[in-house]
Amino acid sequence: MRVRLLAILLALGGFLLLVVPPAAMAAELSAGPSVTVSQGERIDDDLYAAGSTIDIAGEVTRDVFAAASSIVVSGRVGGDATLAAGTIRVDGPIAGSLRVTGGTVEVTAPIGWDLAILGAGSVSVARSATVGHDVAVIGAGTITIDGRVEGDIRGSAGTLIVAGRVNGDIDVDAERIEIRDGAEVRGALRYRAPQPATIAPGARVLGPEEHTPRPATTGREPKTALDRVIDWVTTVLLRLSWALVAGTLLIVLLPRQTSRATDMLRIAPLPTVLWGIAALLVVPIAALLLLVSIVGVPAALLLLGIWLAVLYLSQVLVGIALMRFLPVRHFREDRRLTLWLGMLVGTTIVLLFRMLPLPFGWTFWWSLVIGVLGLGMAWTAFSGWGLPAPISMAGPTMTPPQTLERAESRPLAGESTPSSTSESSSERPNEER
Repeated sequence: MRVRLLAILLALGGFLLLVVPPAAMAAELSAGPSVTVSQGERIDDDLYAAGSTIDIAGEVTRDVFAAASSIVVSGRVGGDATLAAGTIRVDGPIAGSLRVTGGTVEVTAPIGWDLAILGAGSVSVARSATVGHDVAVIGAGTITIDGRVEGDIRGSAGTLIVAGRVNGDIDVDAERIEIRDGAEVRGALRYRAPQPATIAPGARVLGPEEHTPRPATTGREPKTALDRVIDWVTTVLLRLSWALVAGTLLIVLLPRQTSRATDMLRIAPLPTVLWGIAALLVVPIAALLLLVSIVGVPAALLLLGIWLAVLYLSQVLVGIALMRFLPVRHFREDRRLTLWLGMLVGTTIVLLFRMLPLPFGWTFWWSLVIGVLGLGMAWTAFSGWGLPAPISMAGPTMTPPQTLERAESRPLAGESTPSSTSESSSERPNEER
């Protein structure tokens, strides 16, 4: 086992040396429930971080790539910052560009180059913040600009509110545009919206204004309770059909591997959970590390493809595993029909629980648990790491059945068998002759 582990580690190390450039190999990697760069701490390299909460109070001299539920950057970032989280707050200066994806984003510090919003609920640029170049928006609910933008504001949003200074143009597609008192737009104001922009008397737009009317997209009538129930049932049936088709294909192609993987939750529950958490956090970071290099892109795409496929099939694996916990011997058989029946019942139960309209982010947390268990079962079954050692029976040596038969057929001392008697009698005349 040690020789096998050493060979795997050496092969992995050699592969990384070939496909990952020295800059990426030297990057700082951090993953866990909470990732913190303390005040006064300095990282002279790129930072790749993933966890529940990330707090960067120190200095990162190069780029930052972070994904979490909550991210706070109060220190200085010497390069670009790419952040994805439910809540993002940037209180420290970003020397390069800031790219964000999240629910709520608040920027209170200067940004040296671009601010790219790649999908967000609400984004606010405080009066103390400046954007050194452009603000690019690819889908956002509400954007509020109280600070200064040296370049343009372009893209699409639900609502754009400008209360600061924009030295370039505004060219957006929005539902509503508001230019408040004290705001100044030195370039052109071009927008596509259902209604003309609301421009306060104290605001100034120095460039030309161009409004292209278009129909509103938010004026739908509220759905009734019956409509919501029908939508929920339709969604459940559609997703259930997808999962059952994928599970059927998995069982037809890989019945033994599926049976082995679904047994891991019963045989080795703790290693399964721990490996699942590790795979959920480490694989995206490893794929991102491979994407930095040129020759590592195919490996990164393959790794991400397998990771996403196992995540999707986790509902199938967990469904079968739950059925194998039942005290029914037939559900633990490896036949395709038995596996398929267990998958049919178990996957339906798992998906119905996941789709229940319960509060407190039930869908997210239940999906997260299913994904962790699926990744853990797949990796534990593939690697065998963490499985209990086979039990050796200590005691008297068991005699094989064939040996017992031979021993029973042997005559005791002083006894003669009919065959031996006949043989001896047939040999005596020869001897006499």
